[in-house]
Amino acid sequence: MKQNPAEREHGTSITLRNGLVKNVSQNFTSLTGYMPEMVTGKTIEELLVKDLKATLEKPELINKSENLHCFIFNKWMIPEEVYISFTECGASDETIVSIHTADSLGNGRQSLREKYESLLEKEQAEKEELKKALKAKDDYVLFIAHELKTPLAIINSAVQAIEYLCGNELSDKCKGYLKRIKQYSHKQLRLINNILDISRLNAGCLKIDRRNMDVVGLAREITESVKLYAQQKNISLKFSSALDSMIIALDEDMFERMLLNLLSNAIKFTPAGGEVNVSVSKTCSGSRDYARIMVRDQGIGIPEDKQQLVFECFGQADYTLARQTGGTGLGLSLVKKIASALGGDVFLESKIGEGSTFIIQLPVMHVQEYRVCENSPGQNLSQAVAIEFSDYLS
Repeated sequence: MKQNPAEREHGTSITLRNGLVKNVSQNFTSLTGYMPEMVTGKTIEELLVKDLKATLEKPELINKSENLHCFIFNKWMIPEEVYISFTECGASDETIVSIHTADSLGNGRQSLREKYESLLEKEQAEKEELKKALKAKDDYVLFIAHELKTPLAIINSAVQAIEYLCGNELSDKCKGYLKRIKQYSHKQLRLINNILDISRLNAGCLKIDRRNMDVVGLAREITESVKLYAQQKNISLKFSSALDSMIIALDEDMFERMLLNLLSNAIKFTPAGGEVNVSVSKTCSGSRDYARIMVRDQGIGIPEDKQQLVFECFGQADYTLARQTGGTGLGLSLVKKIASALGGDVFLESKIGEGSTFIIQLPVMHVQEYRVCENSPGQNLSQAVAIEFSDYLS
């Protein structure tokens, strides 16, 4: 079979027998870098990268395509856009595969590479539109959350004023109503604060104020501040540390949010008569030291296949139990994001029937400042505790 001038200049050919490569033209070696002995005995499918969906799903259709538009990879794994046609030689039971590079056929057809570039441009435009839509959604959520937070702050201020100015004049029934108002406004404020902080963390605009402080003393103070709520459920809350102190750079408010959330969950899911343990230790990973804060409960445990789910927004291992205990599915997601923003991480160890242990791991690092901060809880700790533990008011 003689090649025409165009084939001799731009094309190449492969001879197949029973679907296997018998020999190739000299131009094939120039095009692909493969010597004849390197491809003899291979199938045509092994040499081609198919672009048509049908040939991807059914490679045997390659031999039935009259004019296949695809890529052929050379020895250096660089794709070459080609057009391939098949000619059956019935007498010799052979098939001649003619291969032409895209540039040899002129501009009569749209280049496959141009198609891909067009698709990539379209995909990039869709990504940009998606980014804009997600930003608009985040901005809307932040706007709504701020709008909801303002009246809640006014309600809380009004309740405090009534308790301060008229507390002694109120009947027990009125005091009960005020207590319920305070409880549910705190619950709503907790949800709104979580939404605001998650949105800020996702956008990378939550300010981190690191100061050198004793993480052992801070963790002990926070644990002590919630003992009253543990006692209401007849739960023993214990704190221990192998170290007297450990100075690291922390954002005090963020650390409070993390530990209070884990303590709230631990007390919430531990049955009456159970025990919750908080411990602080030092560990090493690679060449870096970490502070390790562990909160262990005696709850029902979390199945292994749902342990990552609890760190996702609105992710809960047991929705029925969450409804009974008032969970929203945002707290642990916030803990995970805060830990990441502080350069650390949160881990979970749990077995069904044996409780759960949440571990906050934060890098031991320091910031330049004139003095180490005093070991004391944040100015708003009592308010933060009241909000985080609003489910425990009775």
